[in-house]
Amino acid sequence: MCRFSRRDFGTIYNRRTESPLPSLNYVYSYSMKPPPPQTATRQQFEVEPCLRHSQIMRDAIRPSRKSDFARKCIAVILLHAIFLFAILAALIIGHWISDEKPFTNRTSFNYSNAGFMFENLNKITTTTNIVHQFDAPNPTLLTTSAEYARKNMPRVVERLIPLEKKKNYTILDVFPPSQDANFAVSEQLHGVRSNRLKTDALLVPLPLYILPYHYDLRLDFRDFDTLLFVRVNITIHLESFGNSTEDEIQFHLGPNIQIEKMRLRKDGKKLYAEHFKKEESKKLGRLKLKDPLRKGKYILEMEYNMTICDEDIDGVRCSLDVQNNSSLLATSFTTKFEPTLARAFFPCWDEPGVKATFNISAIHDPKYNVLSNMPVVLGTQQKGITHFQQTPPMSTYLLAFAIGEFVKLESRTDRGIPVTVYAYPEDVMSMKFTLDYAPMIFDKLEETLEISYPLPKIDLIAARNFHVGGMENWGLIVFEYASVAYTSQNSDHVNETVDRMYNEYRIGKLIAHEAAHQWFGNLVTMRDWSELFLNEGFATFFVYELMSFERPITAQFEYFDGLAVLFAAQSEEDHKLALVRELNTESQVEKSFHPTNLYTKGCVFIRMIRDLVSDFDFKAAVRRYLRKNAYRSVSRDDLFASLPAYADHGAEQEKLSQVLEGWFVNEGMPEVTLTRNYDNEMMTISQKKTIHHDYRSFLKDRKEDKLRLRETRAANKIDLDGSTPFDDSMFDGFRPKKNGSTTKRHRTTRRNKTTTKPRYPSESSRRDELRKPRRVGNSQDLWTIPITYQFGSLKTSEGQVIREFWLKNRSVSFADNEVSPNQAVLVNPDWKYPFRVNYDLLNWKLLARTLHQNHLEFSEKSRIQLLIDSEYFLSNSNNPHLYLYLLGYLAHETNLEVMLIGIDSVYRFIDIYKGTSLNQAIVIYFAPVISQMDNLLLESQTDAETASLWLVRPERLAKLYQLRCAVNIPSCKNEYHTQKWAHSPDDWTEDVHKQVTAVCHQLFTGNNDEQLRNVHQLLLSRLKSTGAQWALTIQLAACSHDSKLLRKTAQAIVATKNAAVYASALQSDFSLHYNPAFRKQFWSEIAKMSIVEKSALFSTNSSDILTASRILLHSVKTIDELQQVRSLLPDWGPLMSLHFEYLERYLLWISNVSQGVLHQFFAADLLNF
Repeated sequence: MCRFSRRDFGTIYNRRTESPLPSLNYVYSYSMKPPPPQTATRQQFEVEPCLRHSQIMRDAIRPSRKSDFARKCIAVILLHAIFLFAILAALIIGHWISDEKPFTNRTSFNYSNAGFMFENLNKITTTTNIVHQFDAPNPTLLTTSAEYARKNMPRVVERLIPLEKKKNYTILDVFPPSQDANFAVSEQLHGVRSNRLKTDALLVPLPLYILPYHYDLRLDFRDFDTLLFVRVNITIHLESFGNSTEDEIQFHLGPNIQIEKMRLRKDGKKLYAEHFKKEESKKLGRLKLKDPLRKGKYILEMEYNMTICDEDIDGVRCSLDVQNNSSLLATSFTTKFEPTLARAFFPCWDEPGVKATFNISAIHDPKYNVLSNMPVVLGTQQKGITHFQQTPPMSTYLLAFAIGEFVKLESRTDRGIPVTVYAYPEDVMSMKFTLDYAPMIFDKLEETLEISYPLPKIDLIAARNFHVGGMENWGLIVFEYASVAYTSQNSDHVNETVDRMYNEYRIGKLIAHEAAHQWFGNLVTMRDWSELFLNEGFATFFVYELMSFERPITAQFEYFDGLAVLFAAQSEEDHKLALVRELNTESQVEKSFHPTNLYTKGCVFIRMIRDLVSDFDFKAAVRRYLRKNAYRSVSRDDLFASLPAYADHGAEQEKLSQVLEGWFVNEGMPEVTLTRNYDNEMMTISQKKTIHHDYRSFLKDRKEDKLRLRETRAANKIDLDGSTPFDDSMFDGFRPKKNGSTTKRHRTTRRNKTTTKPRYPSESSRRDELRKPRRVGNSQDLWTIPITYQFGSLKTSEGQVIREFWLKNRSVSFADNEVSPNQAVLVNPDWKYPFRVNYDLLNWKLLARTLHQNHLEFSEKSRIQLLIDSEYFLSNSNNPHLYLYLLGYLAHETNLEVMLIGIDSVYRFIDIYKGTSLNQAIVIYFAPVISQMDNLLLESQTDAETASLWLVRPERLAKLYQLRCAVNIPSCKNEYHTQKWAHSPDDWTEDVHKQVTAVCHQLFTGNNDEQLRNVHQLLLSRLKSTGAQWALTIQLAACSHDSKLLRKTAQAIVATKNAAVYASALQSDFSLHYNPAFRKQFWSEIAKMSIVEKSALFSTNSSDILTASRILLHSVKTIDELQQVRSLLPDWGPLMSLHFEYLERYLLWISNVSQGVLHQFFAADLLNF
């Protein structure tokens, strides 16, 4: 049988030398020029010997054997035919069953030559599949051959990332959008990108047998403004750590980098390679050597060019001054390489744990300033050439460049470190606060951490077109201009003072966050992206620590407000996200930069560490952590090694690392449930992961629910979740008993206050850090929780009793004979530790009763947690009347921080039931509460810092405006504002929300027919306006009852073809009223859209429902409205059908409880309505 060698199937040709190159790894390739004749002859000669051999043999064969050979030839031909047919069938079937997605192709480049010199790399053929651009909004997981290649070559499919197993969705996978979604305002920090990756790539860990310890980059920026093009010479100093059989050097390489020349040297000698392969799909370069690597130093040199400011690749953000430089493509740029974008600027080991030093020099137009991490080398300035000092060892994502016609403002820290703010000439005046505040923050951090800022300068740039709030590049911090720009008004008016204080607080937080990163993230860096909290958690924690010096009230409230947001997020769709989790792709790392699930959660857990070990021991541990690990990469084990070994809580000590491990690796957040047996003084405390669906009674199976209730009653003789009429008689007669106090004090020791500058670690020690095994950990759904509970009254001689112990198991039962059956037990006083607390029904009633009788028995932080937890556990249970009763105590609340949380709670409760017959009864019940809210608003205006609490989440002020109009409080001034607006509709002299809310309320409830007719005509005429004027007109018109105006308004809204406009009209920012006439007209207009448009609007054919579609559907408030929406489409698809089932259950439950337990709650008062 004739055997064909691999080379017989084709030869790759060098396009410039036309010399044959051996084909490697069966990479599909084709020459741009035809092969030379002599090569073709040789190739033919190599294929034909079998044929010639067959002819000679045939002449020598005896005639009697001819038939045997004929049969064998026929058999061989049939076998080949069957083989070819099987291959063709496999290709067809494989194409049919493959679950492909459109992909922006990133295919492999292959540079191959058996003995080429790297410096002649520009002469080597590149073979690639041509890129075919698809419109793919989501990260894609496949590469496919190009359109051109499809027509000329066999089809190639490379699966880069295993597709996730298709999930069978149920109703428990349906989570409603946040009830505050229409008010959502999120402040982006440096990790949140506005444009997500259009292509995804695996995070490929590079081998550790050879690593860089120094980079030299020589940059040519002369064409960046006209061509968006940069040329670079790079020299990478490498160290091979031992003799081995490894013969390949791997590094990260972006798809936009085109290498022209390459050379490898060792001890001054040039080395040869078999081939260099550029794998764009994995963003890798692979340099295969002829000989194995030996221990010692290597130098890898490359010349390359690249395009910059590509939205698909990112990493470099360009800005263009269109008015003055219309012929240019850019007038400045800044870089942001976090998390995995350094590879798009230079070939490197782009992993956070791999640190090296950098020498940077740049050639540029003399009119531009070029900035980098380090200062310019003195005495080397030449016109158009800038040299920078060598950096300390740092990760590649911290390297930074900026170029532009910047103007600089200078200041200094107390230690003399220059702090320079760079901005555009027109922006200089708005940078004064940033210039004054930044040195103060660095001084405070040096004083707190007792470690000197390690670089010789601090530069801050106010950049344009920078897509995040800030980026902490070491020595060159980049901010989005709007994030740090502020011009203070010279006014003593209280409103101006509040605005100034809050804007300074907002900017100060951002500066403090990036400044803290100079130590946490830059000096000490997490080894792997999975432990990103070591950077972001510490930085966010120290923001609140630093801001507490100047704005203690605001900083404290914002922390607990963020804690509430964290629990809301991790109880719903994000309940499967752990703080430390495996991150395998670039998109997963991008998504991990989440303001709540990373920044807030990391900060909360760092604060918990401090509370477990004491403030003094925590600060000492942090200083030890920074000194010990300076210029190194770390894991959480290194943090554990710096912390105290044990945590004290109650009578027991627990190993701190074991306590913290569960909090870091477990998904979601824990909840603790206290169940009391009031007959025998037994208490049971249990724990589990908190998921809100567990407390949405309308999602529970009826049979399972009844069985669980019977078991609960039998065990405890109480009803934890069953519907019961509200009974105040159980609160009669408190019987407080003696108490014992167990207050613990931490030891105090003296410390000498010093400021040190740590030394650089050796290259070998840095490699040893990287060789430590990666440890993500498995979620166990079990936490080691420090439990504290209190009971008793401050009014009695015994006072309040506090108990402390560790909850390490699923549950624990014990007896406490000092607790009276009539006393409320409060778990986790001061909301000290981050977990939810649920109680049995009777203890909830006792807590609510205590709040009504004397809410000061509980601290402000405890009252905040009670408001948040009671809504979570009770509002969707079979006992919403208990939650309603608890909220009633707010009529006596005097603390603004607590009341701000109460505003959210009351607003959401009224919003839920505003489409029911009980709406008016609920509003009247809350009238005293809303009146007290209005009083606290007035009182807060006398103190600027207290007033600034309203600006932590400004939507709360808009909610209060709606609430006070809903209950007809005189401060609404609906008739006054309506008359004023009708006279001058564009004259908004006061708060726009206040005025529009008042006019909207008048339109919905007013009885002045003449005035309303004039307003209706005015609104009709303004429906043809544009911009903000049109948006306000739409919101006001939706409050009316006039049929003509409603029809025209609905038509105008639907004509926008904008789902965000639709949702905004249904979930008004200016009214709590439910207007069924407008909603009916709106959905009627939606019904006139085509099937295709409606399917796109509601994402019925999508595997992932758009947020706007969810908000739009979940804005439905009644069963009748839901039926009208259901009739819009004949088929809603599997996912949207689940949302309909969820809503149907929810709305039926609202109808049932409003006619059941809530009706009984209001029974005495309903006769008056």
